[in-house]
Amino acid sequence: MREIVTLQLGSIANHVGTHLWNSQEEYFNYGDSTQTKTEEINHDVLYRQGETSSGVLTYTPRTLIYDLKGGFGSMQKYNKLFSGGDADAQQVPWEQGVNRIDRRIAKNQYQQQLDRMDTEHVNMDAAIQQLNQTVNNWSDYNRIYYHPRSINPIVTHQMDNDITPFDNYTIGRQSYQDNEKETDIFEDNFRFFVEECDNLQGFQVMTDVDDAFGGFAEGLLNNMRDEFAKTPIITYGLSDSHAQHRTDRHKQKIMLNRALSMTRLADLSSIYVPIYTPTHTAVQKCGLSPFVQFNDLSRYHTSAIIASAIESNSLPYRLKHNPMTMADTVSKLNWVRSTSLASLSVCLPLPISEKGYTHTLEHNHPLKPTLSLLDRISAQNKKDVYGEVLVARGLPSNMRQQTEYLEKLYSNFKDSNDPLQARFSIDCAFPLPETYPRIFTSRVNQEGFITDGASLEPAQSVPVFTQLESGSILKESVDHHLSNMNKIVFKDFFEYSEGESGLSREDFLETKEALISLSDNYRTDDDSMML
Repeated sequence: MREIVTLQLGSIANHVGTHLWNSQEEYFNYGDSTQTKTEEINHDVLYRQGETSSGVLTYTPRTLIYDLKGGFGSMQKYNKLFSGGDADAQQVPWEQGVNRIDRRIAKNQYQQQLDRMDTEHVNMDAAIQQLNQTVNNWSDYNRIYYHPRSINPIVTHQMDNDITPFDNYTIGRQSYQDNEKETDIFEDNFRFFVEECDNLQGFQVMTDVDDAFGGFAEGLLNNMRDEFAKTPIITYGLSDSHAQHRTDRHKQKIMLNRALSMTRLADLSSIYVPIYTPTHTAVQKCGLSPFVQFNDLSRYHTSAIIASAIESNSLPYRLKHNPMTMADTVSKLNWVRSTSLASLSVCLPLPISEKGYTHTLEHNHPLKPTLSLLDRISAQNKKDVYGEVLVARGLPSNMRQQTEYLEKLYSNFKDSNDPLQARFSIDCAFPLPETYPRIFTSRVNQEGFITDGASLEPAQSVPVFTQLESGSILKESVDHHLSNMNKIVFKDFFEYSEGESGLSREDFLETKEALISLSDNYRTDDDSMML
């Protein structure tokens, strides 16, 4: 079966996860629950099948969702698929007898319209058009029914609480221990999803790292490693490029949280992928601005781009035929000098002219995924690539010269004969559910291809290209963290040393040493010659 268990921790991670699961829903035909719109993908990798007490088959994501109290918005632990009377739901423990995640929060217009669809015909257009204005929380545009065990509030902290803010790494470490004492989520809910797997291939973890969730993730990953010492874990450390900080000291705390997360989570993961929300500047530099226009201050928008990259990059694990496992990916990326860091880039959409591949090549549309999701984009002309996984999806086969187009596309990367490169060309385009923000310009037509004029209908799917790479491009990002750490006087951040999970000055110095080691691991051959 090659199952994967997904874990989501924090606001950005849950925004990304919501877009990811909403896009997964587009693969299914609800007229016949046994069929999907594409025959390429094995959906049992990410989904689990169950049954309610009334005999209704369920098909829900194999995921655990963590957020603070109040962070789930209007979402409830039990839903229409799993009522409190269902046998599967009755076995779900609930903290101290409370039967709601938090105080009841009013649903936004989109969620209200979804509820009405069960009993009447509803025109969703107005609610969809207003999502840009009405989204305050990731649950506001969620379309998925989750198993009750997927919903895991962190009972130790309330969202937006200025008295006990969830804003530093060590608070997250302590919170994980305290939360487990109260809820036993790892023993109950984590094991529930893992133990029903026939052939677990690994875990994909998405976690915020600007605040205390990095420390919380460390506690979770420690438990996971105790149980699954060799199982692949790919962790996406998510940061907000426009992270809000109240003071310069708060800004330094964010930098410290990011550096601690990179070193400690990378040590516990098979691959650690630092990701920053995309910005207008990055999109303009990579040449995609004629096709994509978005609000880089909106997590609803930026997380959608990240989700398309992660979902597309993970397609090889979910193929029915000739799949690539997570272990294969780890072996290609982390084989030399403990290169456990990787960078993720995406070309969204992959610009293909509606007139065909010949027209695309003649007019020199961008042919590489230059939108890097790293915080620091290397300016060096030459870079060493240790290993990479390339995924092209949604390339139409009914256009002439597809082979020539792919050869031109891949010519930007490693030699195809290199055993440390993996290439995948997958037919299905990235589906755009109705909840996906309207970020594509009128130059992108309904099928996701580039038009010379203006498309009257919004895109319903788009071709995408991703690159997951381990190489010297990561050195600049690591050096940036090291530079920030050198500006921090640890004794001024006394809160990081408080409590049972506090860090000592020696821990702080070890973090700097770990960053220096990572930087050395990602130096180029030219750098080595200069030493």
